[in-house]
Amino acid sequence: MRHLLLSSVLLFSFSACNEDSKKALDDTKIIQKAHAEKEALLSELKAKDVALQKARQEAQIAKEKLLAEEKAKKEAFIASQREKKETQNKAKQNEKLSKIGIAVQNNTITIDTNKTKDFFESIGKNLGEKLKKMTQDLEKGILKDKNAGVDIDDKHINIDLNKTKDFLEDWSKKMQGFVKEFDNMAKEMEINTSQK
Repeated sequence: MRHLLLSSVLLFSFSACNEDSKKALDDTKIIQKAHAEKEALLSELKAKDVALQKARQEAQIAKEKLLAEEKAKKEAFIASQREKKETQNKAKQNEKLSKIGIAVQNNTITIDTNKTKDFFESIGKNLGEKLKKMTQDLEKGILKDKNAGVDIDDKHINIDLNKTKDFLEDWSKKMQGFVKEFDNMAKEMEINTSQK
C-alpha cells in the first residue's frame, strides 16, 4: 500500500510538473508574443512620429512660403500704389504747367510762348482790374469787399477782422502756392538740364 501511495504521489507530482512546464512554455510563448507586439507597436509609433515630424516640417515650409508670397504681393501692391501716385502727381504737375504753356515729356521741355504770355497777361489783367476797382472805390470813399471783410462808405469804415484775417491768410496761401509752383518748375528744369 505504501508503494501504491508512493507511486500515486510520484505520478501526481510528475503530472503536475508536466503541467507546470507546459504552463511555463505557454507563458513564455505569450511573453514572446506580447514582446513582439510591443516591438511592432513601438516601431509603428516611431514611424508615425517620424511622419508627424515630417508633416510639421512640410507645414512650416508651406507656411513660410505663403508668408513670403503674401509679403511679395504686399510689396508689389505698395510699389504699384506708389507708382500710381507718382503718375498722378506728374499728371497734375503737367496739367498745371500746361496752363502756363510749359510741357515736359521724355526729358524734353516745350514752352508755348503764346500760352505763357497769355497766362501772365491774364494774371496782370485780373490784378490790374482789381486794383483799378479798389482805387476807384477808395477815391469815391466807398469800398465794399465782402471777401476781405472791409466796408467803407462816406460815413463809416467797418472792418471784420476775422474775414480780413481769413482773406489775408487765403491770399497768402495762394501766393505761396504760386511761388512754390514756379520754384518747383525751376528745380525740374534745373534737374532736367543737369541730367543731359
